[in-house]
Amino acid sequence: MAGRILIADDVMTNRIIFKARLGAAGFCAAQAASGAELAGALQDAPPDLILLAAPFGGETSGTLCHRLRAHPATERTPIVLLSDDLGRGARIEARAAGADAVLPRQPDDVLLRARIGNLLRRHAAERELTQSEATSDVLALAEPALAGFRPPGQIAVIAPSLADGLKWRNALATRLRDRISVIDPEHAIKELGREQPPDAVVIADRPDRPGEAAQILSNLRCHSETLRSATVVVQMRPDPEHGVMALNLGVGDLVETGFDADEMTLILRRELRRKAQNDSRRAALQDGLRLASTDPLTGLFNRRYALGQLARIMRRAPQTGEEFAVMVLDLDRFKRINDNYGHAAGDEVLTEVSRRMQACLRRDDFLARIGGEEFLAVINACDLDAARVAAERLRHVVSKTPLELPDGKGQEYVTMSIGLVIGGEADMPDDPATLIDLADRGLYTAKAEGRNQVTVYRSAA
Repeated sequence: MAGRILIADDVMTNRIIFKARLGAAGFCAAQAASGAELAGALQDAPPDLILLAAPFGGETSGTLCHRLRAHPATERTPIVLLSDDLGRGARIEARAAGADAVLPRQPDDVLLRARIGNLLRRHAAERELTQSEATSDVLALAEPALAGFRPPGQIAVIAPSLADGLKWRNALATRLRDRISVIDPEHAIKELGREQPPDAVVIADRPDRPGEAAQILSNLRCHSETLRSATVVVQMRPDPEHGVMALNLGVGDLVETGFDADEMTLILRRELRRKAQNDSRRAALQDGLRLASTDPLTGLFNRRYALGQLARIMRRAPQTGEEFAVMVLDLDRFKRINDNYGHAAGDEVLTEVSRRMQACLRRDDFLARIGGEEFLAVINACDLDAARVAAERLRHVVSKTPLELPDGKGQEYVTMSIGLVIGGEADMPDDPATLIDLADRGLYTAKAEGRNQVTVYRSAA
């Protein structure tokens, strides 16, 4: 995996060794020997991950991490802290300051590569979501989020035993406002499937059952409901082989020093905050995609989306051998409604007509607004006879009953002309715009011959 790693260590020998180790694993490594070099490296080209030896440049690990988290270029950059002090107090201080992992100064080579790969993959995925979120913001497609707000989450705890799980839950419950449930480790996979999908899962990798945590992780990643649950694996004693397995499966964090309530609180707060942010970004992206493909007045698909969908149907037709109908539909004398009653009344008519037509279509068909009062309907898996019936049904549902105008302006009958062409035939064009143009010619004929009727493009009749 490509990734630019900055090695910040004031001992030259350590920098050289780590650069060689990382280079052999395919990573691109830069070096910083002092605080000034670190600041310069962040200014020139922000890294994808920082390998930070502590102390560095006369500063403690806590001070260093706080400064990096306050820097705009590294506020979200993964930080792996290398320290000779792995005691409880030092670990908690580093976690509280923003370190993603705390490792010995000379970590196991395979485990180090797995840690770095795990963090780089996550960082790349979050950066992609952030870029999508920025695009949505620029296009004004996303709802503004409440900064720092995170509703209470659901945490599932799978401890070495039910008794341990209850102890872990009670310790965490006094520190977190989230809902915490304990899952029987003997039936963890089955119970996770029955429970409401948790926001975070804490999994103990039991020494007497090595690899069990990896099996649970793999199961979580195989189900859409728990695919994005935050995960933390707690090893009751260090097990590099199964730690690497968990990291390669995408665990959110790996704790090799057993369960500590204060340390786990910091980890879960960070993981739940990260999940909430990513969920919000995905929701904003989905909203943006929906808005980008939807006509804001009627809620129907817009022209751009319709062209893409029609192109997909046309590509599929030779494989399925099924014909399909393309209709261009236009309200007759719609300008009269705008002129007589105002544009608000015209908008009301368009919305109600859209609702009536949408209710007439099957789930696999689609309807789009492609102009002011012009629509496009595509009916899947239908021949000419069935297409005529569908078109007449659409025309009839629009004209059979009057439409209520807003502000007590009365009622109006509206009619519709429809041009129809059958796609999927050998002599038909192979691009959506041309096929729509043929249906449009049928529409012109329907208008010229008196309106309120369905006309098939002649060469397809």
